[in-house]
Amino acid sequence: MVECGGLENRCTVRYRGFESLSLRQFLWDILADIKYSCPILSNLLDLIAGNGILYPMKARDTKGFKKWEYPKSSKIWIREVINIHEGEAFNGSYQVTIPAKVSGSGRKRRQFKDLATAKRWASDEYRGVSKQREDYFKTQAAERRQFVEIIPELREKGLTLREVVDFAVPRLRPKGGDKTVAALIEEMITSKETRYGKGELRYYSVKDFRIRAKRFAEYFGDSLVRDLTALEIKEWLQFLDLAPRSTKNFLAVVSEILRHAKQSKLILEIPLDDLTDLERKELYGGSRDTREPSILSVREAQLLMAAAEERRDLGLLPVLTLGLFCGLRTEEIKRLDWKDVHLNEDAPFVSVSAKIAKKRRIRNVDIPDNAAAWLSICHKKNGRIIASSYMAYLYRRLHELLAHAGLGEKGRDGSLKTRWENNSMRHSFGSYHFASHGNSLETARLLGHKTNDQVLFDHYRALAKKSDGEKFFGIKPAQSSRKVIHVFS
Repeated sequence: MVECGGLENRCTVRYRGFESLSLRQFLWDILADIKYSCPILSNLLDLIAGNGILYPMKARDTKGFKKWEYPKSSKIWIREVINIHEGEAFNGSYQVTIPAKVSGSGRKRRQFKDLATAKRWASDEYRGVSKQREDYFKTQAAERRQFVEIIPELREKGLTLREVVDFAVPRLRPKGGDKTVAALIEEMITSKETRYGKGELRYYSVKDFRIRAKRFAEYFGDSLVRDLTALEIKEWLQFLDLAPRSTKNFLAVVSEILRHAKQSKLILEIPLDDLTDLERKELYGGSRDTREPSILSVREAQLLMAAAEERRDLGLLPVLTLGLFCGLRTEEIKRLDWKDVHLNEDAPFVSVSAKIAKKRRIRNVDIPDNAAAWLSICHKKNGRIIASSYMAYLYRRLHELLAHAGLGEKGRDGSLKTRWENNSMRHSFGSYHFASHGNSLETARLLGHKTNDQVLFDHYRALAKKSDGEKFFGIKPAQSSRKVIHVFS
Protein backbone atom coordinates (compact mmCIF):
# COMPACT_ATOMS: atom_id res chain seq x y z
CA MET A 1 0.00 0.00 0.00
CA VAL A 2 1.44 3.40 -1.05
CA GLU A 3 0.71 6.50 1.03
CA CYS A 4 1.98 10.04 1.58
CA GLY A 5 5.12 10.00 3.71
CA GLY A 6 6.96 13.31 3.38
CA LEU A 7 10.24 11.74 2.24
CA GLU A 8 12.47 13.14 -0.48
CA ASN A 9 10.25 11.57 -3.16
CA ARG A 10 7.09 12.58 -1.22
CA CYS A 11 5.89 8.98 -1.05
CA THR A 12 6.33 6.00 1.26
CA VAL A 13 5.16 2.40 1.12
CA ARG A 14 4.29 -0.37 3.56
CA TYR A 15 6.43 -3.27 2.43
CA ARG A 16 8.05 -6.33 3.99
CA GLY A 17 6.95 -5.36 7.53
CA PHE A 18 8.80 -2.03 7.41
CA GLU A 19 6.49 0.95 7.88
CA SER A 20 8.53 3.72 6.12
CA LEU A 21 10.60 2.70 3.11
CA SER A 22 11.36 5.08 0.22
CA LEU A 23 9.42 4.48 -2.98
CA ARG A 24 12.64 4.22 -4.96
CA GLN A 25 13.83 1.43 -2.66
CA PHE A 26 10.41 -0.22 -2.89
CA LEU A 27 10.43 -0.17 -6.71
CA TRP A 28 13.99 -1.41 -6.87
CA ASP A 29 13.16 -4.40 -4.62
CA ILE A 30 10.04 -5.27 -6.67
CA LEU A 31 11.87 -5.12 -9.99
CA ALA A 32 14.87 -6.98 -8.60
CA ASP A 33 12.58 -9.86 -7.64
CA ILE A 34 11.29 -10.30 -11.21
CA LYS A 35 14.32 -9.35 -13.34
CA TYR A 36 15.75 -12.85 -13.27
CA SER A 37 12.56 -14.24 -14.88
CA CYS A 38 12.85 -11.96 -17.95
CA PRO A 39 16.21 -11.53 -19.75
CA ILE A 40 15.07 -8.39 -21.61
CA LEU A 41 13.87 -6.71 -18.41
CA SER A 42 17.08 -7.75 -16.66
CA ASN A 43 19.22 -6.00 -19.26
CA LEU A 44 17.01 -2.91 -19.07
CA LEU A 45 17.29 -2.67 -15.32
CA ASP A 46 21.06 -3.04 -15.44
CA LEU A 47 21.19 -0.14 -17.91
CA ILE A 48 18.94 2.03 -15.74
CA ALA A 49 20.98 1.26 -12.62
CA GLY A 50 24.16 2.06 -14.49
CA ASN A 51 22.84 5.54 -15.36
CA GLY A 52 21.87 6.17 -11.71
CA ILE A 53 18.16 6.60 -12.56
CA LEU A 54 17.04 3.91 -10.06
CA TYR A 55 19.45 2.80 -7.34
CA PRO A 56 19.44 1.14 -3.89
CA MET A 57 19.24 3.47 -0.94
CA LYS A 58 22.62 4.43 0.54
CA ALA A 59 23.38 4.58 4.28
CA ARG A 60 23.04 8.36 4.36
CA ASP A 61 19.57 8.32 2.82
CA THR A 62 17.46 8.24 6.05
CA LYS A 63 15.14 11.22 5.65
CA GLY A 64 11.62 10.67 6.91
CA PHE A 65 12.49 7.64 9.14
CA LYS A 66 10.51 7.44 12.36
CA LYS A 67 11.86 7.69 15.92
CA TRP A 68 9.81 7.46 19.08
CA GLU A 69 10.14 7.02 22.88
CA TYR A 70 8.96 3.69 24.22
CA PRO A 71 7.68 3.15 26.84
CA LYS A 72 6.50 6.70 27.22
CA SER A 73 8.67 8.94 29.42
CA SER A 74 11.25 6.14 29.70
CA LYS A 75 14.04 7.90 27.76
CA ILE A 76 14.36 4.68 25.74
CA TRP A 77 14.23 5.33 21.97
CA ILE A 78 13.23 3.15 19.03
CA ARG A 79 14.14 4.26 15.50
CA GLU A 80 13.85 2.85 12.01
CA VAL A 81 17.17 2.09 10.34
CA ILE A 82 18.29 0.69 7.01
CA ASN A 83 20.43 -2.45 7.06
CA ILE A 84 23.56 -1.82 5.03
CA HIS A 85 25.78 -4.47 3.42
CA GLU A 86 28.76 -3.49 1.30
CA GLY A 87 27.40 0.04 0.98
CA GLU A 88 23.93 -0.98 -0.22
CA ALA A 89 20.64 -1.09 1.69
CA PHE A 90 18.89 -4.44 1.62
CA ASN A 91 16.14 -4.17 4.26
CA GLY A 92 15.00 -2.27 7.33
CA SER A 93 15.08 -2.98 11.10
CA TYR A 94 14.35 -1.30 14.44
CA GLN A 95 17.11 -0.06 16.69
CA VAL A 96 16.51 0.31 20.45
CA THR A 97 18.79 2.66 22.38
CA ILE A 98 18.92 2.86 26.20
CA PRO A 99 21.06 5.78 27.46
CA ALA A 100 23.64 5.18 30.19
CA LYS A 101 21.70 7.40 32.60
CA VAL A 102 18.74 5.04 32.28
CA SER A 103 20.55 1.67 32.36
CA GLY A 104 23.01 2.69 35.08
CA SER A 105 25.70 0.57 33.43
CA GLY A 106 26.54 2.20 30.10
CA ARG A 107 24.55 2.73 26.92
CA LYS A 108 22.74 -0.30 25.48
CA ARG A 109 21.82 -0.69 21.81
CA ARG A 110 20.15 -3.59 19.97
CA GLN A 111 18.44 -4.08 16.59
CA PHE A 112 15.37 -6.22 15.84
CA LYS A 113 13.69 -7.38 12.62
CA ASP A 114 10.20 -6.33 13.67
CA LEU A 115 8.70 -3.59 15.79
CA ALA A 116 6.85 -5.89 18.19
CA THR A 117 10.06 -7.61 19.30
CA ALA A 118 11.83 -4.26 19.67
CA LYS A 119 9.03 -2.90 21.87
CA ARG A 120 8.96 -6.04 23.99
CA TRP A 121 12.73 -5.85 24.68
CA ALA A 122 12.54 -2.12 25.46
CA SER A 123 9.66 -2.72 27.86
CA ASP A 124 11.45 -5.60 29.63
CA GLU A 125 14.61 -3.54 30.03
CA TYR A 126 12.68 -0.60 31.40
CA ARG A 127 10.92 -2.79 33.96
CA GLY A 128 14.30 -4.22 34.99
CA VAL A 129 15.81 -0.76 35.45
CA SER A 130 12.78 0.34 37.46
CA LYS A 131 13.06 -2.75 39.65
CA GLN A 132 16.75 -2.01 40.30
CA ARG A 133 15.86 1.53 41.38
CA GLU A 134 13.17 0.21 43.70
CA ASP A 135 15.54 -2.37 45.19
CA TYR A 136 18.22 0.27 45.71
CA PHE A 137 15.91 2.54 47.66
CA LYS A 138 14.64 -0.42 49.71
CA THR A 139 18.17 -1.02 51.07
CA GLN A 140 19.18 0.50 54.37
CA ALA A 141 21.45 3.52 54.40
CA ALA A 142 24.13 1.47 56.18
CA GLU A 143 23.97 -1.17 53.45
CA ARG A 144 24.39 1.47 50.74
CA ARG A 145 27.39 2.93 52.55
CA GLN A 146 28.91 -0.52 52.87
CA PHE A 147 28.38 -1.11 49.15
CA VAL A 148 30.13 2.16 48.30
CA GLU A 149 33.06 1.22 50.56
CA ILE A 150 33.46 -2.31 49.16
CA ILE A 151 33.22 -1.64 45.43
CA PRO A 152 36.58 0.25 45.12
CA GLU A 153 38.37 -2.57 46.93
CA LEU A 154 36.80 -5.20 44.66
CA ARG A 155 37.76 -3.19 41.57
CA GLU A 156 41.33 -3.00 42.82
CA LYS A 157 41.43 -6.81 43.19
CA GLY A 158 39.75 -7.37 39.83
CA LEU A 159 36.67 -8.96 41.43
CA THR A 160 32.98 -8.38 40.88
CA LEU A 161 30.44 -8.32 43.67
CA ARG A 162 28.71 -11.32 42.09
CA GLU A 163 31.96 -13.36 42.20
CA VAL A 164 32.40 -12.55 45.88
CA VAL A 165 28.80 -13.45 46.74
CA ASP A 166 28.93 -16.71 44.76
CA PHE A 167 32.10 -17.72 46.61
CA ALA A 168 31.06 -16.67 50.11
CA VAL A 169 27.42 -17.74 50.41
CA PRO A 170 27.87 -21.54 50.06
CA ARG A 171 30.69 -21.42 52.64
CA LEU A 172 29.11 -19.10 55.18
CA ARG A 173 25.59 -20.49 54.73
CA PRO A 174 26.10 -24.16 53.77
CA LYS A 175 23.19 -26.16 52.36
CA GLY A 176 23.25 -28.53 55.33
CA GLY A 177 22.86 -25.64 57.78
CA ASP A 178 25.01 -24.93 60.83
CA LYS A 179 26.04 -27.58 63.36
CA THR A 180 28.54 -27.57 66.18
CA VAL A 181 31.49 -29.94 66.24
CA ALA A 182 30.15 -31.58 69.41
CA ALA A 183 26.73 -32.26 67.83
CA LEU A 184 28.32 -33.75 64.71
CA ILE A 185 30.57 -36.06 66.74
CA GLU A 186 27.67 -37.29 68.90
CA GLU A 187 25.74 -38.02 65.71
CA MET A 188 28.65 -40.06 64.34
CA ILE A 189 29.21 -41.96 67.59
CA THR A 190 25.52 -42.90 67.74
CA SER A 191 25.67 -44.13 64.14
CA LYS A 192 28.78 -46.23 64.81
CA GLU A 193 27.28 -47.76 67.95
CA THR A 194 24.18 -48.71 65.97
CA ARG A 195 26.33 -50.34 63.30
CA TYR A 196 28.31 -52.14 65.99
CA GLY A 197 25.04 -53.55 67.32
CA LYS A 198 24.34 -54.92 63.84
CA GLY A 199 27.76 -56.54 63.66
CA GLU A 200 29.04 -54.15 60.98
CA LEU A 201 31.78 -52.60 63.12
CA ARG A 202 34.14 -53.96 65.72
CA TYR A 203 34.10 -52.90 69.34
CA TYR A 204 37.65 -51.53 69.38
CA SER A 205 37.04 -49.54 66.18
CA VAL A 206 34.08 -47.79 67.80
CA LYS A 207 35.92 -47.35 71.10
CA ASP A 208 38.99 -45.81 69.42
CA PHE A 209 36.86 -43.38 67.41
CA ARG A 210 34.84 -42.37 70.50
CA ILE A 211 37.94 -41.64 72.60
CA ARG A 212 39.76 -39.61 69.95
CA ALA A 213 36.66 -37.80 68.67
CA LYS A 214 35.58 -36.74 72.17
CA ARG A 215 39.04 -35.37 72.83
CA PHE A 216 38.70 -33.31 69.64
CA ALA A 217 35.27 -32.14 70.85
CA GLU A 218 36.75 -31.01 74.21
CA TYR A 219 38.67 -28.34 72.32
CA PHE A 220 36.41 -27.53 69.35
CA GLY A 221 33.00 -28.69 70.60
CA ASP A 222 31.28 -25.28 70.66
CA SER A 223 32.69 -24.22 67.28
CA LEU A 224 30.58 -24.44 64.13
CA VAL A 225 31.90 -27.07 61.75
CA ARG A 226 32.09 -24.52 58.93
CA ASP A 227 34.46 -22.36 61.00
CA LEU A 228 37.17 -25.01 61.43
CA THR A 229 40.49 -24.24 59.75
CA ALA A 230 43.53 -26.33 58.92
CA LEU A 231 45.75 -24.03 60.99
CA GLU A 232 43.61 -24.47 64.13
CA ILE A 233 43.61 -28.27 63.78
CA LYS A 234 47.35 -28.34 63.18
CA GLU A 235 48.04 -26.21 66.27
CA TRP A 236 45.76 -28.47 68.36
CA LEU A 237 47.65 -31.60 67.25
CA GLN A 238 50.95 -29.92 68.09
CA PHE A 239 49.57 -28.92 71.50
CA LEU A 240 48.75 -32.59 72.26
CA ASP A 241 52.49 -33.36 71.92
CA LEU A 242 51.94 -37.03 71.05
CA ALA A 243 54.12 -39.64 69.41
CA PRO A 244 54.05 -39.56 65.59
CA ARG A 245 51.89 -42.68 65.32
CA SER A 246 49.32 -41.31 67.80
CA THR A 247 49.27 -37.95 66.02
CA LYS A 248 48.60 -39.70 62.72
CA ASN A 249 45.76 -41.68 64.30
CA PHE A 250 44.16 -38.52 65.68
CA LEU A 251 44.50 -36.86 62.29
CA ALA A 252 42.77 -39.86 60.67
CA VAL A 253 39.79 -39.52 63.05
CA VAL A 254 39.51 -35.77 62.44
CA SER A 255 39.66 -36.41 58.69
CA GLU A 256 36.79 -38.89 59.01
CA ILE A 257 34.72 -36.32 60.91
CA LEU A 258 35.33 -33.67 58.26
CA ARG A 259 34.57 -36.05 55.38
CA HIS A 260 31.21 -36.78 57.00
CA ALA A 261 30.64 -33.03 57.41
CA LYS A 262 31.24 -32.48 53.71
CA GLN A 263 28.92 -35.35 52.74
CA SER A 264 26.27 -33.80 55.00
CA LYS A 265 26.79 -30.45 53.20
CA LEU A 266 27.91 -28.73 56.39
CA ILE A 267 31.11 -27.60 54.67
CA LEU A 268 32.04 -27.05 51.04
CA GLU A 269 35.69 -28.13 51.37
CA ILE A 270 37.66 -30.23 53.85
CA PRO A 271 40.08 -27.90 55.72
CA LEU A 272 42.74 -30.61 56.10
CA ASP A 273 43.10 -30.72 52.31
CA ASP A 274 44.99 -27.45 52.74
CA LEU A 275 47.74 -29.14 54.78
CA THR A 276 50.89 -29.40 52.68
CA ASP A 277 53.07 -32.52 52.62
CA LEU A 278 55.68 -30.56 54.56
CA GLU A 279 53.17 -29.69 57.31
CA ARG A 280 52.09 -33.33 57.57
CA LYS A 281 55.70 -34.42 57.94
CA GLU A 282 56.16 -31.84 60.70
CA LEU A 283 53.19 -33.37 62.52
CA TYR A 284 54.00 -37.06 62.33
CA GLY A 285 57.15 -37.53 60.29
CA GLY A 286 57.64 -39.02 56.84
CA SER A 287 55.63 -41.83 55.34
CA ARG A 288 58.43 -44.29 55.97
CA ASP A 289 59.98 -45.28 59.27
CA THR A 290 63.75 -45.39 58.78
CA ARG A 291 64.20 -47.70 61.76
CA GLU A 292 64.70 -51.35 60.95
CA PRO A 293 61.75 -53.38 62.29
CA SER A 294 62.40 -55.43 65.42
CA ILE A 295 62.41 -59.19 64.82
CA LEU A 296 63.32 -62.20 66.90
CA SER A 297 66.53 -63.97 66.10
CA VAL A 298 66.28 -67.66 65.19
CA ARG A 299 67.69 -68.52 68.64
CA GLU A 300 65.13 -66.30 70.42
CA ALA A 301 62.30 -67.89 68.44
CA GLN A 302 63.56 -71.37 69.45
CA LEU A 303 63.68 -70.42 73.13
CA LEU A 304 60.22 -68.82 73.00
CA MET A 305 58.58 -71.87 71.35
CA ALA A 306 60.30 -74.19 73.82
CA ALA A 307 58.98 -72.11 76.73
CA ALA A 308 55.47 -72.12 75.24
CA GLU A 309 55.66 -75.93 74.98
CA GLU A 310 56.74 -76.23 78.61
CA ARG A 311 54.20 -73.71 79.91
CA ARG A 312 51.13 -74.91 78.06
CA ASP A 313 49.06 -73.68 80.99
CA LEU A 314 49.57 -70.13 79.64
CA GLY A 315 47.72 -71.08 76.43
CA LEU A 316 50.14 -69.23 74.16
CA LEU A 317 51.48 -72.06 71.98
CA PRO A 318 48.86 -71.62 69.18
CA VAL A 319 49.14 -67.82 69.48
CA LEU A 320 52.91 -67.83 68.92
CA THR A 321 52.65 -70.41 66.14
CA LEU A 322 50.09 -68.42 64.15
CA GLY A 323 51.92 -65.14 64.77
CA LEU A 324 55.49 -66.25 64.12
CA PHE A 325 55.03 -68.79 61.34
CA CYS A 326 51.78 -67.68 59.65
CA GLY A 327 52.11 -63.89 60.05
CA LEU A 328 48.65 -63.27 61.51
CA ARG A 329 47.99 -60.04 63.38
CA THR A 330 47.42 -60.27 67.12
CA GLU A 331 43.94 -58.77 66.67
CA GLU A 332 43.16 -61.42 64.05
CA ILE A 333 44.34 -64.23 66.33
CA LYS A 334 42.12 -62.87 69.13
CA ARG A 335 39.06 -63.27 66.89
CA LEU A 336 40.13 -66.61 65.42
CA ASP A 337 38.36 -69.89 66.19
CA TRP A 338 39.83 -73.37 65.87
CA LYS A 339 37.30 -74.13 63.14
CA ASP A 340 39.11 -71.53 61.01
CA VAL A 341 42.31 -73.61 61.22
CA HIS A 342 42.20 -76.32 58.53
CA LEU A 343 44.97 -78.77 59.44
CA ASN A 344 43.54 -81.82 57.71
CA GLU A 345 43.65 -80.41 54.18
CA ASP A 346 46.27 -81.53 51.66
CA ALA A 347 47.62 -77.98 51.89
CA PRO A 348 46.73 -76.79 55.44
CA PHE A 349 45.57 -73.17 55.75
CA VAL A 350 44.00 -70.64 58.10
CA SER A 351 40.82 -68.95 56.85
CA VAL A 352 40.82 -65.26 57.76
CA SER A 353 37.24 -64.13 57.12
CA ALA A 354 35.87 -60.60 56.85
CA LYS A 355 34.85 -60.69 60.51
CA ILE A 356 38.45 -61.40 61.46
CA ALA A 357 40.61 -59.55 58.93
CA LYS A 358 41.73 -55.96 59.30
CA LYS A 359 39.69 -53.72 56.97
CA ARG A 360 37.77 -56.85 55.88
CA ARG A 361 40.64 -58.06 53.67
CA ILE A 362 39.78 -61.75 53.64
CA ARG A 363 42.47 -64.27 52.77
CA ASN A 364 43.56 -67.87 53.22
CA VAL A 365 46.98 -68.11 54.86
CA ASP A 366 49.15 -71.14 54.19
CA ILE A 367 50.24 -73.11 57.24
CA PRO A 368 53.88 -74.17 56.73
CA ASP A 369 55.00 -77.61 57.82
CA ASN A 370 56.63 -76.48 61.06
CA ALA A 371 53.52 -74.49 62.08
CA ALA A 372 51.29 -77.49 61.32
CA ALA A 373 53.50 -79.61 63.60
CA TRP A 374 53.20 -77.11 66.45
CA LEU A 375 49.42 -76.75 66.07
CA SER A 376 48.97 -80.51 65.99
CA ILE A 377 50.36 -80.88 69.55
CA CYS A 378 48.07 -78.22 71.04
CA HIS A 379 45.77 -79.88 73.57
CA LYS A 380 42.70 -77.73 72.87
CA LYS A 381 41.36 -77.65 69.32
CA ASN A 382 37.89 -76.17 69.68
CA GLY A 383 36.48 -72.76 70.54
CA ARG A 384 38.52 -69.57 70.50
CA ILE A 385 42.30 -69.67 70.00
CA ILE A 386 42.70 -67.26 72.96
CA ALA A 387 40.52 -67.68 76.02
CA SER A 388 40.12 -63.91 76.53
CA SER A 389 40.12 -61.08 73.98
CA TYR A 390 41.49 -58.53 76.44
CA MET A 391 45.00 -57.39 75.58
CA ALA A 392 45.93 -57.17 79.27
CA TYR A 393 45.20 -60.92 79.57
CA LEU A 394 47.47 -61.69 76.64
CA TYR A 395 50.34 -59.37 77.59
CA ARG A 396 50.41 -60.56 81.20
CA ARG A 397 50.85 -64.18 80.07
CA LEU A 398 53.32 -63.18 77.35
CA HIS A 399 55.59 -61.40 79.84
CA GLU A 400 55.47 -64.42 82.10
CA LEU A 401 56.46 -66.61 79.15
CA LEU A 402 59.30 -64.28 78.10
CA ALA A 403 60.68 -64.43 81.63
CA HIS A 404 60.44 -68.23 81.60
CA ALA A 405 62.31 -68.33 78.28
CA GLY A 406 65.05 -66.07 79.65
CA LEU A 407 64.34 -63.38 77.04
CA GLY A 408 64.72 -60.26 79.13
CA GLU A 409 66.17 -58.73 82.25
CA LYS A 410 64.54 -57.63 85.46
CA GLY A 411 64.64 -53.91 86.06
CA ARG A 412 65.19 -52.19 89.41
CA ASP A 413 61.47 -51.90 89.82
CA GLY A 414 61.08 -55.64 89.22
CA SER A 415 59.55 -55.26 85.77
CA LEU A 416 60.84 -57.29 82.83
CA LYS A 417 62.85 -55.39 80.20
CA THR A 418 62.84 -57.11 76.78
CA ARG A 419 63.30 -56.29 73.08
CA TRP A 420 59.77 -57.52 72.46
CA GLU A 421 57.56 -55.12 70.53
CA ASN A 422 53.89 -55.35 69.64
CA ASN A 423 54.58 -56.50 66.08
CA SER A 424 57.67 -58.61 66.76
CA MET A 425 55.99 -61.86 65.66
CA ARG A 426 54.54 -60.41 62.45
CA HIS A 427 57.76 -58.56 61.60
CA SER A 428 59.70 -61.78 62.11
CA PHE A 429 57.40 -63.71 59.78
CA GLY A 430 57.57 -61.05 57.04
CA SER A 431 61.36 -60.80 57.19
CA TYR A 432 62.13 -64.52 57.29
CA HIS A 433 59.46 -65.51 54.76
CA PHE A 434 60.79 -63.03 52.20
CA ALA A 435 64.38 -64.08 52.91
CA SER A 436 63.45 -67.75 52.47
CA HIS A 437 61.22 -67.47 49.37
CA GLY A 438 62.31 -64.20 47.72
CA ASN A 439 58.73 -63.45 46.60
CA SER A 440 57.69 -60.08 48.02
CA LEU A 441 54.17 -60.15 46.54
CA GLU A 442 53.43 -63.57 48.03
CA THR A 443 54.76 -62.48 51.42
CA ALA A 444 52.59 -59.33 51.22
CA ARG A 445 49.53 -61.45 50.31
CA LEU A 446 50.00 -63.72 53.33
CA LEU A 447 50.40 -60.66 55.56
CA GLY A 448 47.09 -59.30 54.24
CA HIS A 449 48.51 -56.18 52.64
CA LYS A 450 47.09 -54.48 49.56
CA THR A 451 47.92 -55.60 46.03
CA ASN A 452 51.51 -54.30 46.13
CA ASP A 453 54.49 -54.94 48.40
CA GLN A 454 55.18 -51.33 49.46
CA VAL A 455 54.05 -51.82 53.07
CA LEU A 456 56.24 -54.90 53.35
CA PHE A 457 59.38 -53.00 52.35
CA ASP A 458 58.46 -49.86 54.33
CA HIS A 459 57.62 -51.44 57.69
CA TYR A 460 58.04 -55.23 57.93
CA ARG A 461 61.15 -56.48 56.20
CA ALA A 462 64.27 -56.48 58.36
CA LEU A 463 67.52 -57.68 56.88
CA ALA A 464 67.67 -61.46 57.08
CA LYS A 465 69.66 -64.09 55.17
CA LYS A 466 68.08 -66.90 53.19
CA SER A 467 69.76 -69.42 55.49
CA ASP A 468 68.20 -67.71 58.52
CA GLY A 469 64.79 -67.96 56.87
CA GLU A 470 65.23 -71.68 56.29
CA LYS A 471 66.30 -72.19 59.91
CA PHE A 472 63.37 -70.10 61.20
CA PHE A 473 60.77 -72.19 59.34
CA GLY A 474 62.66 -75.33 60.38
CA ILE A 475 61.84 -74.84 64.08
CA LYS A 476 59.66 -77.86 65.01
CA PRO A 477 58.67 -79.71 68.17
CA ALA A 478 60.55 -82.91 68.98
CA GLN A 479 58.50 -85.96 68.01
CA SER A 480 59.29 -87.83 71.22
CA SER A 481 59.84 -85.28 73.94
CA ARG A 482 57.38 -82.64 72.58
CA LYS A 483 60.14 -80.08 73.00
CA VAL A 484 61.91 -77.88 70.51
CA ILE A 485 65.01 -79.42 68.97
CA HIS A 486 67.78 -76.89 69.52
CA VAL A 487 69.88 -77.62 66.44
CA PHE A 488 70.79 -74.05 65.48
CA SER A 489 73.30 -71.81 67.16
